[in-house]
Amino acid sequence: MIRHPLHTLTVVAFLILTLSLPAFAAPVLEVDRPVFDFGSISQGKKLEHVFKLMNKGDSPLTINRTKTSCGCTVANVSTKTIAPGKSADLKISFDSANFGGKVTKTITVESNDPASPTTTLTIKGNINEELVVTPRQINLGQTKAGSSKEASVALENHGERTVKILSVTTPMPQVKATIKKHALKPGERTQLSVTVSPRPEDRFLSGFIIIATDIPGKPEITLPLYGSVAK
Repeated sequence: MIRHPLHTLTVVAFLILTLSLPAFAAPVLEVDRPVFDFGSISQGKKLEHVFKLMNKGDSPLTINRTKTSCGCTVANVSTKTIAPGKSADLKISFDSANFGGKVTKTITVESNDPASPTTTLTIKGNINEELVVTPRQINLGQTKAGSSKEASVALENHGERTVKILSVTTPMPQVKATIKKHALKPGERTQLSVTVSPRPEDRFLSGFIIIATDIPGKPEITLPLYGSVAK
């Protein structure tokens, strides 16, 4: 096939123009180690970590927003605008007081990176509980007004030292809680006995029991309690 000279010149001119145009400038967000494994820590410890946010692009990177998967984690970035080739610190604070066992928490970073506007960072590890409460909440079901219902909760020392239970209290006048042992050696367990006596005016039961301990970082364990009342 014979090509027209004008067509050939047009193609050549287009290629020259395309190759001479500068590449589209854009920010590129990269994170140094987006997953942080903190290993094993004691329950109640407050953990801090810094993620390094880097702009590998050729225009300013803007951090629009950071979101955490729960209120136990706080994220603060040192600057919201990162120049090309520069970096910023994203400081994470995590409170382990209400967690036990394996945990995973995420932080979402929203930016003006056109290729990846959302980046997910992860912190994970294992939280060792000294005093394990089973069950973690008391579901009384339905209790008849004028009668009583009893529940039992197990407390076991999974730590390496003696744990002292300083007191067991509740703001609910319908609830009485007593405990058999106030000092548990490693591996020992005891029972928390709970007696609920609904009042005639009660329709629902909703409250908590507070277990005060001498555990550093975890001086109180809150045990939710709930149920309904039948007339």
